Parts: sequence; structure tokens; C-alpha cells
Amino acid sequence: IGLSRGRGISLIHDIGQASYAVPIVIQQYITNPLLIDGYKFDLRIFVLVLSFNPLEAFIYREGFARFGSQKYSSCVKDISDERIHLTNSSIQSNYMN
Repeated sequence: IGLSRGRGISLIHDIGQASYAVPIVIQQYITNPLLIDGYKFDLRIFVLVLSFNPLEAFIYREGFARFGSQKYSSCVKDISDERIHLTNSSIQSNYMN
């Protein structure tokens, strides 16, 4: 927990595969994610919140998108393929030529 750059992320098909030896976060996978041209993506948008009551926030004009490097597949045999399911830049850079 508290790692960055995709370290410590695991994709599993069966909850019984989870290791409970250390504290973990478990999330249910979105089975029908929004795709761009068949690829998973996420958007990184920066927001500065100055006040919550009343709410005062500023959205930075620039952000960026991150993409998987392989087209999305919902096949169980592909669940361990990080290139499909994880959009983290550090993980994707492991597969660049």
C-alpha cells in the first residue's frame, strides 16, 4: 500500500487468489469500461481546491490521457496482461521497444 508507478498492482480472476499476508486494497473490476478506439484509458486532471464550504476550486487547463498498449479484452485468459488492463505509464514503458 502507498506504492507508486504501478508497483504492487495485481490483477486476479478469483478472490481466493488474493494474498492477505500484508494490508491490501481490493477493487472490483469494471466489466465494460469506456474505451477509445478499443483501448482502455484514464485521464489525469489537476484540480486546486481552495475551500470546501463554500466550494471554490480551479481546474488546470492542461491534463493528459494514459492508454493501455494492447486493445481491451474481457477474456479471463487475458486478465494478467498488464498491457491491456493497466494504463500506468511506468508499467506501459516496460513493454516499449
